[in-house]
Amino acid sequence: MTGFVALLGHRNREVLATWRVWVLPSVLLLFAATGPPTARYTRELLTWAMGDQASLLQTVDPTYLDSYAQWSKNLTQLVVFVVVIMAAGAINGEVRSGSAVLLLVKPVSRTSFVLAHAVSLFGFVAVATAVGTAVTWVGTWLLFPEAPPGPLIVSTAVWLVLIAVLIAMALLASAAVDAVAGAAGIGIGGFFLLAILGAVPAAAKHSPAGLTGLVGNLSIGEHMAVTWPVVTGAALAVVLLAAAVVVFSRREL
Repeated sequence: MTGFVALLGHRNREVLATWRVWVLPSVLLLFAATGPPTARYTRELLTWAMGDQASLLQTVDPTYLDSYAQWSKNLTQLVVFVVVIMAAGAINGEVRSGSAVLLLVKPVSRTSFVLAHAVSLFGFVAVATAVGTAVTWVGTWLLFPEAPPGPLIVSTAVWLVLIAVLIAMALLASAAVDAVAGAAGIGIGGFFLLAILGAVPAAAKHSPAGLTGLVGNLSIGEHMAVTWPVVTGAALAVVLLAAAVVVFSRREL
């Protein structure tokens, strides 16, 4: 992997100099800051909005699990789309701009080019998510002092495996398709396919299709087997990245 370290440093500096450094952390911190108070004061908000009619609703006392569930729901909805769009424009964007040609005329391999994108993007997402998770737990603990960090950490860790699969899938699409919208559509379509397959018990138990459901269930304290979805998810991410390398190696620039 000629030039990998140099390319990785270039990618990291690029992330810090573009819109990516603001968009994803801002979205995560917004959800982290608003999730715990929303979970804690939902009943009060309903009472304020509905007046006397709010008494007709049967609500239970909120717990820290409501805050954790809110965080996991946000991760598997809007945040997934943001990350997939970022990955979908990574390779084809540089090909269209001509910067890929300038980099690859140097002693840099195409394998390093793809893997540097993958490692840099996943690292950025992991760090931003870790900060958002910490903010979520602190906010939850302030409102629900009994809140343990365990379910939140485990749920988020499983989500990171899911996001590794989706990043690899979107990078493969980015290596094969010129249009960012097309590559993003493939990545988002892959996410929905995994979610649909996750409704099949056998697929959910023994394949990456179970990752989406695990994120939500683990966040509310359910004890579930994670080994097969996590191991097969990591393996699928590696296979997809290898495919991205092969596709990009055969692509004309």
